[in-house]
Amino acid sequence: MPYVINGQQQEIQEPVERNGRHFVPLAAVVETLGGTVTWDNSGKTASATIGQWTAHVRDGDTTVDVNGQKVTLQDAPYVENGTMYVPWDFFHWAYGYKTNIEGDTLYVHL
Repeated sequence: MPYVINGQQQEIQEPVERNGRHFVPLAAVVETLGGTVTWDNSGKTASATIGQWTAHVRDGDTTVDVNGQKVTLQDAPYVENGTMYVPWDFFHWAYGYKTNIEGDTLYVHL
């Protein structure tokens, strides 16, 4: 499934379908959007910063902290083979991006 991020097609690891939902690699998408991700292995938590917004995402937890505000996701992020995956619409709920899937393309844009 190709990604179009802010109008540009991107080559990023394929989304993973799990329980009927698409999940995307958190760090790869955040970095493509110009952000950074740090990982706390002891807490199994990623801190993903894009601009002024930082989301703290915990493996298996549907509640995400974004600059002190709690956001609830429909599905929990998970870690597999050293990569944290988040539901494809995470970027909408955490950062306000518009996200949609049209055909076989995933879109993330302002």
